[in-house]
Amino acid sequence: MELRHLRYFVAVADTLNFRRAAELVHIEQSPLSQQIRNLEQEIGVELFTRTKRRVTLTHAGRVFLADARAILARSEESLDRARRAARGSIGTLAIACLTSMTNTFTDQVIREYRQRFPDVMLSFSDMIPATILQSIAQRTVDVGFLRGIFQHEGLVVEDLGSEPLIVILPGDHPLARKEQLTGKDLAPEPFVLVPDEGAMGMNDIIRAYCREYGFTPQLYAEGNQIQSVIWLVHLGLGVSLLPASLRGLRRENIVYRELQDPPRIDAKLVYRKNDDSPALMNFIDAVHSCIARARNPQRLMEETSA
Repeated sequence: MELRHLRYFVAVADTLNFRRAAELVHIEQSPLSQQIRNLEQEIGVELFTRTKRRVTLTHAGRVFLADARAILARSEESLDRARRAARGSIGTLAIACLTSMTNTFTDQVIREYRQRFPDVMLSFSDMIPATILQSIAQRTVDVGFLRGIFQHEGLVVEDLGSEPLIVILPGDHPLARKEQLTGKDLAPEPFVLVPDEGAMGMNDIIRAYCREYGFTPQLYAEGNQIQSVIWLVHLGLGVSLLPASLRGLRRENIVYRELQDPPRIDAKLVYRKNDDSPALMNFIDAVHSCIARARNPQRLMEETSA
C-alpha cells in the first residue's frame, strides 16, 4: 500500500463520487476505480458499497478513513519537517563561549538568530578555551566563541574583532585612585594569571606588553580560569590584565582601570570544517550579518552587555 492509494481512497470517501474524486486527484475515473479495488484486495475488506446510483462507505471504510487521514497528515508533517530541517529552520545548535564573551556583540548574534529561527533548540555552555576546542572537535558542541592563539586542525577559525586589555586590581589598592594607568605603574605589582596552558596566548600578550615597559610580570598566584583570577584579585593577591568586556563581572573588592596604549586580544568564532548542518550555517550567517552592521568591526568585542 502506497500513500497515493490512501489519497485516492480519501478523495472517494470525501466526494462519494468516483468521477469527482478522479478530478481531485488528477487521474481518469477508470484507473481510480481500479486502484480502489486493488486497495480493497490488499487489505482484504470492502471499503465502499457501490450501486448504480450511489457510493457509500462500509463500516470498515469509515474506520479506515480516520486512520488514512491521520497517516496522510503525519506524512505531510514529516515532509514539512524534513524541508524545514534542510533549511535549518528546526533542529538543535550547541553553543559554547567564554563568560567574558557574553558581551553586546554575542547578544546581538543570539537575538538575531533567535528572531530568524525561533524553532531551533539552542543550548549554551560556559567553558574554558581548551574545553571549547575539545568539545567542538568531539561534536558535543557545534560552535564556540573564544579568544587567543591556538592550534585549529580540522576547525574553521574566524576573526570577530579585538578588544583592549584592562587592569583589574583590588578596590583598596593605591593605583585604584587613578582613572588611567600606564605599563610603568604595573612594574612593581604582583600578578595573578591563568596558567599558560589555559590562557590561549593571552599571557604572551601580557608579557610582551610588560617587556615594552622594561619589566617581566611577577607571578604571585594562578587561577584556572578568568573568574578565578577575578576572585584572587578580590582577595588582594595581586593585579591582572583582562579583556575589557569583563568589566561587567563584579566583586566587592575589585575595580577596573584602562591602560594607555593597551595591548589588544582577538576574539574568534570556531566551528568544524565540512560541517554541513543548516542550523550552523544559518548561525554563521547571523554572525556575519552582525559584523557587517557594526560601525567598527575591529572593536566589536569592547562593549559589554552588563
